[in-house]
Amino acid sequence: MRTYRNPGLVGLVLLAAVAVCTTLTLKPAGVAAQGEKDGTGKYSKYIFYDVKPLDIPPETLEKIKEEQRVQQSMVPSTHLLNLDTTRAEGAPYMDFHWLWEGSAKGYAEQEHIHDFDEFIGFIGVKGQKDFRNLGAEIEVWLGGEKYLINKCCLIYVPKGLRHCPIRFTRIDSPVLFFTGGMTTKYSRTATEFKTDKAEERNNAKYISYGVNPEKVAPETLKKWAELGKKNQSTVEGDRLLDLDSVEGAPYIDFVYLWKGSEKGPNHPEHSHDWGEVFGFIGTRREDPRDLGGEIEFWLGGEKYLITKSSLVWVPPNLKHCPIQFNRIDHPIILFTMGMTRKYTIQK
Repeated sequence: MRTYRNPGLVGLVLLAAVAVCTTLTLKPAGVAAQGEKDGTGKYSKYIFYDVKPLDIPPETLEKIKEEQRVQQSMVPSTHLLNLDTTRAEGAPYMDFHWLWEGSAKGYAEQEHIHDFDEFIGFIGVKGQKDFRNLGAEIEVWLGGEKYLINKCCLIYVPKGLRHCPIRFTRIDSPVLFFTGGMTTKYSRTATEFKTDKAEERNNAKYISYGVNPEKVAPETLKKWAELGKKNQSTVEGDRLLDLDSVEGAPYIDFVYLWKGSEKGPNHPEHSHDWGEVFGFIGTRREDPRDLGGEIEFWLGGEKYLITKSSLVWVPPNLKHCPIQFNRIDHPIILFTMGMTRKYTIQK
């Protein structure tokens, strides 16, 4: 395990395109700003702190809950955040739940397929010294093959690949369970679940338990370390997960921020010709909607102070960043996901 005690790596991983990143100029916060916003700015409509209720008839929802109770297929959980085009035009489908503890005898999902690419993720909260440990065992079926997940991971599900069911075999400590896709609205088609290929491992290539170690060039890492010193940064973080090693998968990157603060921005303003989602997720079980810190995030030249778990939709061509980690009091999961397979930026 390698822990980075400066914001350089974290900012760099978010930017991802290392070679391009070094050509950008980091502007001091406020240079092109319209002022600090309290949630009423022009672009506050792209920041989401809650869940939009599912568009399901009450009687159908009650039937689903009853089936889950009878089959003992769920564990105590909190629906934390969600996103799709009904919340912000063009935004991708994403859904986040905290699984708290317990075990399930039945399956929480039935097997199905999509006409879009999807990703599924599981992240534990075992702390800085053991952050890849999921603290749970979850049974996931992928293409008719059975996998037992006990480490933090991202699973890429190409369109047309049948997947699920899922069983929460054992949740010993909180797990962040999430799904998302290269689509603006969720849809699926049920398939017939068969177990004859349970022991095969043809689809293991779609599961990522780590990150691309070559994403960050040594000379660029050195440059960002110097920036960390300039910003008086004490931020500690670890790269957690990406899908770089999985052919055809979308751009997505997860980082753990453990603690610390900084007095200057670490991530330059830029834009893309594709849409992007930033996620800031607190890990305090007693209050999962509290971020456990304060992050300064610039969107369209407006400064927002993020203090709650949230998803931020950045439409194509909208300038965003810099980012500044004003205060990390409790571990925070930070991620970016793009509606693209290859990270590119516009100056």
